[in-house]
Amino acid sequence: MSAKVQTGRVPYTVSYRTSDGELKTIRRVPPPVMHEFKNEDTVTITRKRGDDWDAGQEVKVIGINSRQPNTLMVEGNNGKHTFLTYTDVRGVPKNAADQAITEDFQERQSDPLGSDYLLWP
Repeated sequence: MSAKVQTGRVPYTVSYRTSDGELKTIRRVPPPVMHEFKNEDTVTITRKRGDDWDAGQEVKVIGINSRQPNTLMVEGNNGKHTFLTYTDVRGVPKNAADQAITEDFQERQSDPLGSDYLLWP
């Protein structure tokens, strides 16, 4: 059963002490989620990330932190865990219906003119 990940951008505070011993508190906002991966999804690593994490290896997403939503915690076939960014993996559709839904979503998200940053609201 996949756990629900809170993907809202709810601000949170972080407190820390400086080298002078002064307590500082800052407000942070998580970045927007840039992917469609969920817990328990199977993804493929797109580029080598070390001796244990080869390109083309299929891994399972086991965690997505609400404060770092674009970093995925993955588990390999050997039981080892690591953290990968969403740009280092690509999704593996579970069946043809999932693949059609994914392609439809990507088609709706892409701008035919390639001017994503120039569109007016």
